[in-house]
Amino acid sequence: MTFALALYTLFGHAFFWIGLVNRLHGAALPRWFITQSTKVLLAIVAAGPFLVLAWLLAGWENPFVAPDRSLAHRPGHVVLLAYIGVCWLAGAGTIARWLWHNAYLRRPRKVQWLHRRCRADISPARAALRPEECVHHFTASLPGNQSLQLDVTRREIELAWLPAALDGVTILHLSDFHFTGKVGKAYFREVVRVGNELQPDLIALTGDYADGDACIDWIPDTLGRLSAPGGVYFVLGNHDTFINTRRLREVMKASGLIDLGGRCLPLSIRGEPIILAGNELPWIPPAPDLSVSEPGRPRPRSSSEASAPSERLRIVLAHTPDQIGWARCHEVDLMLCGHTHGGQIRFPLVGAILMPSFHGVKFDCGLFYLPPTILHVTRGVSGKYSLRWNCPPEIALLTLHPPKKIC
Repeated sequence: MTFALALYTLFGHAFFWIGLVNRLHGAALPRWFITQSTKVLLAIVAAGPFLVLAWLLAGWENPFVAPDRSLAHRPGHVVLLAYIGVCWLAGAGTIARWLWHNAYLRRPRKVQWLHRRCRADISPARAALRPEECVHHFTASLPGNQSLQLDVTRREIELAWLPAALDGVTILHLSDFHFTGKVGKAYFREVVRVGNELQPDLIALTGDYADGDACIDWIPDTLGRLSAPGGVYFVLGNHDTFINTRRLREVMKASGLIDLGGRCLPLSIRGEPIILAGNELPWIPPAPDLSVSEPGRPRPRSSSEASAPSERLRIVLAHTPDQIGWARCHEVDLMLCGHTHGGQIRFPLVGAILMPSFHGVKFDCGLFYLPPTILHVTRGVSGKYSLRWNCPPEIALLTLHPPKKIC
């Protein structure tokens, strides 16, 4: 029994400190502070099993057994018991969140979708003009590493206020390219080729394009080749603030991409008006000035009723799913995000553990419904570290439908 309780304590210990790491990476804090704090917190996580082992080998007193003397004379014991209690609560909270996440949050009652997935045929030689464009970091070749195994994920979504004329409209959602040079340019050119072959009506890019100033020059030859009738729109992510942000934004705009950072853009798709907006918080203010309907005012059920800008379909691009609260307050219909990479390493049954979000692993990847907003979080195209297990990169094609159009 004591051994089982010790294991449960270690479980809570690990997830308590990992939870702090996840939330730390969701904050707009200096990069050096996040980096050093992460090392300290992960060191505390790693120290847990060694401390328990040392306790057992040294024959220390069992903290789960009541001491013979009064606790008032055993302050160290009191502190240890208090920390064990914190670990138990953290463990119980982790299990409860996992059950809620898998049993309820992904099973919305008022929104339906279909999910189809296939593996893209990525052949770098087809895209590379020079052999060096096919050179990747050695970690990409490690057994089981899926960092170059791109998935094409097709998701069909019902949107309650989608005009009938927009039935079947498609959005290609790409995020988290992380140009570092560790993954050759050929891979990203193939991502673009596959994306264009899907012939989307609109393309949404949701941040983290380069991790070094030199790789900004890759954009015209990669992202600059994306094309869609409704345009290619982008917002920046937190890693984009670690480099020359102004130059990055200018190069992307010069490559034909449309900047949505901190602004709203009324546009028309298939003759129907919608509002497209970009939220780069918490790293780059301000939030877009997105008009909202009056409290309690019913939303229009067709585009013919949507005469005011506040009554049009609202689609928001944001880097982090942490902005879901803002989206709900502004009655956003669909918010597209990246940032999480799906965790990059996902364990069977457990799923992701490390996740840069204030919500922990709650919004790891996929579709979520938090009325009135549908949230789509993509696993992203790449990452700063080219290591993925049970979590391949993806490009997501979203097909929108009015209610009761999905068979």
